[in-house]
Amino acid sequence: MFEVDYIPSEKPLFNLRLCTNKRLNKDALPSCAGRGSRELADKIEKILLEQSIPAKLIRSPCMNNCKIGPNLKVQRGELYSGVTEENLDEIIEAIKAQVSRQKAEMDSLE
Repeated sequence: MFEVDYIPSEKPLFNLRLCTNKRLNKDALPSCAGRGSRELADKIEKILLEQSIPAKLIRSPCMNNCKIGPNLKVQRGELYSGVTEENLDEIIEAIKAQVSRQKAEMDSLE
């Protein structure tokens, strides 16, 4: 794992599921882990902590979209396929926007 100074104090507003499934590859089929999703999971967890984003990453099994993975599903939100380090910043910004929307919804209910 990694160390950061921030300790999450908020309950996560939602979960992120990232496929980390790895095939035995007897048939040479693609898998998300084969495309680096396990390393991406570490990076996403670090970003969530460093930027105090109240979301929890769950390393999940196959989402049946192996040909264009790694796949990241935002609870009550988007499914991102083909997640890479190159497009991760854009996805994190979209997640932050969802956090803002959900916080605004919660505030309007109070």
